[in-house]
Amino acid sequence: MKFSNMTSYIKNKKQGARLGWVALSATLMIHGNLWAAGEDHGHSGHGGDGENATHDDHSGHSHDEHDSHDHGSSDEHEDHSSHGHSREEGHRDGVVELSPEIVREFGIEVSEVTSGTLQRAVRLPGEIDFNRERMAYVTPRFAGTVTEIKLRLGDAVKKGDVMALLESSDTLVAFTLTAPIDGVVVRYDITPGETVEAGARLFTVADLSTVWADLRVYQQDMNEIQKGSLATVRCRHDEDAYEGKVVYVSPSIDKHTRTGLARVEVDNRSGKWKPGEFIQGRVLVEESQVRLSVPRSAVLVVEDRPSVFVQTAEGFEVRPLELGRSDGEQWEVISGLEPKERIVVRNPISLKAEMSKDSFVGHQH
Repeated sequence: MKFSNMTSYIKNKKQGARLGWVALSATLMIHGNLWAAGEDHGHSGHGGDGENATHDDHSGHSHDEHDSHDHGSSDEHEDHSSHGHSREEGHRDGVVELSPEIVREFGIEVSEVTSGTLQRAVRLPGEIDFNRERMAYVTPRFAGTVTEIKLRLGDAVKKGDVMALLESSDTLVAFTLTAPIDGVVVRYDITPGETVEAGARLFTVADLSTVWADLRVYQQDMNEIQKGSLATVRCRHDEDAYEGKVVYVSPSIDKHTRTGLARVEVDNRSGKWKPGEFIQGRVLVEESQVRLSVPRSAVLVVEDRPSVFVQTAEGFEVRPLELGRSDGEQWEVISGLEPKERIVVRNPISLKAEMSKDSFVGHQH
């Protein structure tokens, strides 16, 4: 090939390469714009001008194709609006829907609304004491020396059991001390070889099958508590309570504590109640009947109003109430409920939390 022809060939190849790169760049730009337009088309399908454009572009589609688009949009919207919720759980117009499994998991309990009795009571501090009508002191009739001790502190005794042996200081004759009642040795003040006087309290025996619950009554409550009033006694560390009656009310005020005394006799055959133990007492002073009542555990505040959750066929409906009197355990219901409606009486706060969570999610969408 001649040099001039070779030069012409090289120039033509270079120009062809340039044209190839220009064509490739144009092709990439066209595809890029088409891709971007597709992205814009997908996003604008949610509304506005993009939505109109979408309808214009697809005006030639068949009826089935149009239906397919509509159903897809509906499913997408449903998935979007129900984000975070199953079909069995949700919140609609003040109604919380929960599956039976979730209700059990939350510990929700439901009960019928009925009439009730409001009780006014006073709460009083107190202490368990021995029933002093069932206690006995063991004392020698004569002065003497202790020669042997048979029973000690905490031992159970029967009436007539020998508790100690002594020798008379005057006659040197041996004699015995015996238990005057059935019970337990609760005090013990005797030493072998000790010389004791006649009448000295060497043992104290108590029948612990009953004890006294002595309640300190404040002056303002003295006139309301009567002998025979119903009372509940509870240890401060224990939920179990004893229900009994007041058997004694002191006629005077203690000058040191400025309190009176109300006493409840407590059955203690189980041995649960220990003399010296601090207790809390509740003495009933008044009762009144009401048409409808709900437990305090059922009532909570929703949108600044006292409310309960009512179980309906649709789920748990929040219901505002007008309340009347309360005794600390129950509320009188003036309006908002009817007899035999079923309400949540345990753990309604979990339903309020579900309702608040659903409302929050709704605002986010």
